[in-house]
Amino acid sequence: MRDCVSHLELLRWEARPEAERSPDASDHLRTCARCAAALAELELARQELLGVDPHAQSLVAARAILARVAERRRKAWWRFVVPLALTPVAAAAMLLLLVTRGAPAPDTTVSGAARHVPGVVRAKGALLVEAFCKRGDSVFPVKDGDDFVAGDRLRFAYTKDQAGVLLVFGVDDAGRLFPYYRDDALAGVVAPPGSEVMLPESVELDDHHGWERVFALWTPDTLGQDVIRRAVADALAAVEGDIRQAARLPVQAEQVSFLLRRP
Repeated sequence: MRDCVSHLELLRWEARPEAERSPDASDHLRTCARCAAALAELELARQELLGVDPHAQSLVAARAILARVAERRRKAWWRFVVPLALTPVAAAAMLLLLVTRGAPAPDTTVSGAARHVPGVVRAKGALLVEAFCKRGDSVFPVKDGDDFVAGDRLRFAYTKDQAGVLLVFGVDDAGRLFPYYRDDALAGVVAPPGSEVMLPESVELDDHHGWERVFALWTPDTLGQDVIRRAVADALAAVEGDIRQAARLPVQAEQVSFLLRRP
């Protein structure tokens, strides 16, 4: 724990008997206000959801916790959409499920944008982009290749340790580009450093049918529109126009992409 870790790792540490806790972890918590505050919040969530009865830590309780978290997210997602596993309440629920079912712990080194791709590891400090879809009253994370329909609303969150510019846009299977944050230009938004920073607005999908790929590009400075359009054209030419195969653009930028199927 020399570096700050996830809420789930903190919860695992807190659940151990005091004699078995790592001295390094204890030293880190004494000097890191961020982790100390997160641990206090986790302890409060555990007490709120489970009370002090250790026998309450059952699969039934875990399911009830997850249902409660889902309801909270459904009501407040537009302001506070964050990955479920990173919230204190959900971390407590996840730990219960892992203990009850005996499932292996998730690999916390895999980026949210690549969790569906086995073996893809995010380097420390690299760009992480996650997307969430609101459909009716439900909210769910965007997964590569899933189906999306007209009226779905997408919202994005990023993690990056440097300030820069984040450009988000779509490319459909006809090669057409769709800026997500400005109708008239491929313009990025200022992206200060931070963790799970929500972009300010959502994007409503139109009635396109076929395939569409969403690109998120991070650069220290703004890229010109001509540079982006040329990179898209070159990427499509390399795969004979198949947007499903064009997961990356030949441009100097950290990037993440999501493939959307539009039935």
